[in-house]
Amino acid sequence: MSTEMDMSQYLDLFLQEADEQLEILEQETLKLEKEPSHERLQVIFRAAHTLKGSSRAMGFTGFANLTHEMENVLDLLRSDKLTVTTEIADGLLACIDALGQIKESIASGDGDTGDYSDIVAKLASFSNSQASSKEPPKQPAAKPEKPKVEWRGVLPPELIEPLKEASRVQTVWHAKYRLVSDCVMKFVRAFMAISVIQEGGELLACIPNREELEEEAFDTDFELFFQTTVAEKDIRAKLASIGEVEVFEMTEWRPDAPDENLPETPSETSNGQPDQAASKPQIAVQEGKEPASPASAPSTVRKADSGQTVRVDVARLDELMNLVGELVIDRTRVAQIGAQLANKYEFDSNVEELAETVSHIARITGDLQDQIMKARMLPIETVLNRFPRMVRDLAQKVNKEIKLELNGGDTELDRSVIEVIGDPLLHILRNSVDHGIESPEERVAAGKPSTGTIVVSARHQENHIVIEITDDGRGIDLERVKKKAIEKGLLARDAADRISDKDAIQYIFASGLSTAKQISEVSGRGVGMDIVKSNIQKLGGLIDVETVLGQGTKFSLRLPLTLAIIRGLLVRISEVVYVIPLGSVIETLLVPKSSIQTVHKREVIVIRGVTTPLVRMNQVFQTVKAAPENDDDEFYVVIVGLAEKRIGLVVDHLIGEQEVVIKSLSRFCGDVQGVSGATILGDGNVALIADVNGIIEEKRNAA
Repeated sequence: MSTEMDMSQYLDLFLQEADEQLEILEQETLKLEKEPSHERLQVIFRAAHTLKGSSRAMGFTGFANLTHEMENVLDLLRSDKLTVTTEIADGLLACIDALGQIKESIASGDGDTGDYSDIVAKLASFSNSQASSKEPPKQPAAKPEKPKVEWRGVLPPELIEPLKEASRVQTVWHAKYRLVSDCVMKFVRAFMAISVIQEGGELLACIPNREELEEEAFDTDFELFFQTTVAEKDIRAKLASIGEVEVFEMTEWRPDAPDENLPETPSETSNGQPDQAASKPQIAVQEGKEPASPASAPSTVRKADSGQTVRVDVARLDELMNLVGELVIDRTRVAQIGAQLANKYEFDSNVEELAETVSHIARITGDLQDQIMKARMLPIETVLNRFPRMVRDLAQKVNKEIKLELNGGDTELDRSVIEVIGDPLLHILRNSVDHGIESPEERVAAGKPSTGTIVVSARHQENHIVIEITDDGRGIDLERVKKKAIEKGLLARDAADRISDKDAIQYIFASGLSTAKQISEVSGRGVGMDIVKSNIQKLGGLIDVETVLGQGTKFSLRLPLTLAIIRGLLVRISEVVYVIPLGSVIETLLVPKSSIQTVHKREVIVIRGVTTPLVRMNQVFQTVKAAPENDDDEFYVVIVGLAEKRIGLVVDHLIGEQEVVIKSLSRFCGDVQGVSGATILGDGNVALIADVNGIIEEKRNAA
């Protein structure tokens, strides 16, 4: 039987690890250029070393060789034989880009072939320039061979009884590994052994514990306790075939073995002194933390306790979200049926029990929904981490000095929003770099620091996330915006003097309008900001702009945390039920007819001294048959808002609040005015979801 390990089964693990390490390399290298430190160099070197080892283990020599050249440069930087410069940073980033391309090639099945000799030559030139200026290094003296060291792993007392119980049912095996001293990706070796065990059995415990294995918080030894249905010779052969292992032993674990249960007596080191490390359990100590005792560092990885994290296919999370959405719909339906039965059979004991069960199902469904929503949440730093490199490269291209600050990266939102928000933020940042921040000469002449600052921050606010992009640049010239809007036929000359600054600034989002004095590779063709606004509104979000000429500009984006399930206000319009997203609702009013006024032939009401335009919803949804004129002296108004804009939606009746599952309309429906989607109500009927942003924009344009 062949005992050669099939490395293809670990390809996904390698690609995931490569993604994580490449992200660390890029982010830390960008920081290194601005704030070099030995600690940061150590982090970068460790990531490169990890990539080199894992790629060699997988047989990707091209990937490994390129990483090796990068490692050489980093080693010289660590030892202060080279100093971080822009040129070296450019070379390292070019290498990281190439590694990313190789990784994509591997993922697509094309291997790690490719010609990257120019990058290798560039990295080698840094090493050669240092070597030529120094004397040839002396050959290190040969290290004496280390004496044979006994196994020192100690089984924590709390694991002895569970292992004894397991051994009464089936043989418990004990595998001991000592990795080679220069082993890279130590956890990969441990993971290979664990995977072999779990293919035909169960891992009962490991020393050190699983978390310490994953963090590689151990030296070279680790031990595994397991049960298996695989024949002894076969499992032994597979476990022994793992690479970069100096010593491997596999024996049957017995409860009466003295060295398994108690710490060993101190042994003597080569100098005759007691070996203190040998007399203590090998518990990994993280920097800045006290050593853990055996009792406080459980090593068991039984199935019930094994997972710190689990990688789940996003398609499976999407399917779970869809199923929870259907469950929410049925929950509402069951609650409605229960209420109807309670009214019909008021004193029936079965109805009372049904009501209790319905209430319990509603609570459990709500908890399940919350947990699924949390599982889909991702920190926004997954988007923000793309920007430092982009801003650096653009700043070099347009000869500007720019400092980018990222705040609130741990703020979480649904992955469906994460996937869409990246491009709008990218467009805004590109415009801040090209239009917003001035050249160093202009900034100095204006009394500013030569380096401009762009700050991207994110925070939670109620059921939304607010993202702000602020720069200290030249600001937006509103007179120039008005002039361009007039030239494009978007604004009448006589209206230009009357509109407010808030209204004038909205024209930067008009398609084809640009205030750039000349077209550049970065921006200036009037493409981008209209896409930004369109994408934000598709998400059900808001975008607002504040600017002061000569001081800077701030873009504020307000986005929903999720696009799947929202709370909505159910209203009736011409005998048809509609949903207004609660996130856009400011207040609801019962208004007397006599309070309606007319300004420029448009209906308005005055609320606490503020004039608010009215929109009759039965006119917005023109496909709905108009209801008879309401003879009541009062009518319902739902006040909704978009940034600073407020309008009142006139509806026939308010029904109440309800969680609704958003369903997108079929493409065969076309573009339905005033509608952003649909949902299924508790009675099984379909209700359309009002597009508040679109209605407000339509009202603004009509004005």
